[in-house]
Amino acid sequence: MILILRSLVRGRFLLMTIGFGIIIAAVLVGSALLAGTPQATLGSKIIPSPSTAPAGPPQRYILAEGSSADDVADQLEELGIIRSAAQFKILASLLGLQNRLVSGVYTLQPGDSTISILRRITVVGEVVPTIRITFPEGLRIEEMAEIAQQAGFGPAEEFIAAAREVELPLTLGVGLPEGVGNEGYLFPDTYIVPLGSSAAELVALMAETLHLRFSADLREAAARQGLTPHEVLTLASIVEREVAIAEERAVVAGIFFNRLEAFDRLGADATVQYCIATDLSSVEAYGWWKPGSDLTLGDLDCDSPYNTRRYTGMPPGPIASPGLASIAAVVYAEDTQYYYYVVDTRANDNSHCFAVTFEEHDDPNRCEKINQ
Repeated sequence: MILILRSLVRGRFLLMTIGFGIIIAAVLVGSALLAGTPQATLGSKIIPSPSTAPAGPPQRYILAEGSSADDVADQLEELGIIRSAAQFKILASLLGLQNRLVSGVYTLQPGDSTISILRRITVVGEVVPTIRITFPEGLRIEEMAEIAQQAGFGPAEEFIAAAREVELPLTLGVGLPEGVGNEGYLFPDTYIVPLGSSAAELVALMAETLHLRFSADLREAAARQGLTPHEVLTLASIVEREVAIAEERAVVAGIFFNRLEAFDRLGADATVQYCIATDLSSVEAYGWWKPGSDLTLGDLDCDSPYNTRRYTGMPPGPIASPGLASIAAVVYAEDTQYYYYVVDTRANDNSHCFAVTFEEHDDPNRCEKINQ
């Protein structure tokens, strides 16, 4: 691959090898140079002068899954790893690397050239060996740890320990009660990371990805409703476990807000399931989530602040990792008249029937009547 690029390098060619491709940057002194401005042009594009950030100690950088080249450029400039985000963006575009970013945890050296840093964090030439791992929505940390172990990230205990210790981005840590763990703060997604990544690096990437997906716009919309990120994630985790049908998520989120306002009680079976999973004999018999149809009266009385059948208000924190759809459903909950919902056993698709009063909800023929 040969690309002729207008550059500020006077009187010589700049030769850069990238994978199997060669870029020859030819010096073409234009009017911008003659005027002494620190830039040249390529067509209509402005090319910042080749420059590096001041040298400094190596910096740990987390490239979150789904990050754009613009996101990365801005973050690297803010960290002082590169001098110019604009230069990074243009070079990534010119070299066709903007869609070849590899998520992961990197140690980058301030003062290295932009080209060198691009080579580190993108797939160029030879394919970088990677591991692909998928975490479905609605899992506990222990379940995620089992998936990570099966994928080769070491014992499940290492993942669990890393999840407990991971440092959350400040914007997500707002409103996090003291003593509450990081359940719900690892974003469920498909991750492609460099081979040899540790469980701790994977966990850090998942927490950073949550920060990216639970965007500033969503956080601001939540704040306008008086909700902290922690409260949103807590409710979203319950919605994730309670609802399987996408279009029902915002309705159930609205029901939870109605219940909190009217009764100060959520009454969600998913929180009972989370509570009783502290009993390892229950986990051995039913897995981490005992089916709702098997819950007993004793289960419903499980003594934990996470049990919203027994305790008022919201639980101390999330019960699982919610996906983006459930987070958005809480932030943009439907203004509904309903207070109750129950699985429609006739439908065989885990959809629900909704009711305004407990009498409607308690009627054995409720779904037939409601849907008439």
